Amino acid sequence: MRCLYRTDYGPPDAKFEAFSDGIVPDGLTRGDVAVLATAQNLGQFEAMQRKLAKGESIVWCDQGYGWVHDPVIEGFFAIAAAIVFPFALFRLTRRRGFRRAGTPAEPRSHPAYTGFR
Repeated sequence: MRCLYRTDYGPPDAKFEAFSDGIVPDGLTRGDVAVLATAQNLGQFEAMQRKLAKGESIVWCDQGYGWVHDPVIEGFFAIAAAIVFPFALFRLTRRRGFRRAGTPAEPRSHPAYTGFR
């Protein structure tokens, strides 16, 4: 995951202070401490620590495209794909000139073999 969602870690806790005991973990730079101090609850603080331990930068995501994961929207996309994909495949095969197999009773001059392009 490239970025973190604040809402994944619960609501802000007004009583939470990142370094309330005055102890700063070893290996953190001043910048890291400043970033960790912006945590709004314990869940956010721990997630931020995990990112810093991996050497990754902390980036907070906006909710921007979160609506895409709504079950109604996902269902719409699934239905649209189930309808659009076969239609697009049909159009592609016609455009490429793939023809159906003829029977011995149908001569090569049959209309099914001409005019596809």
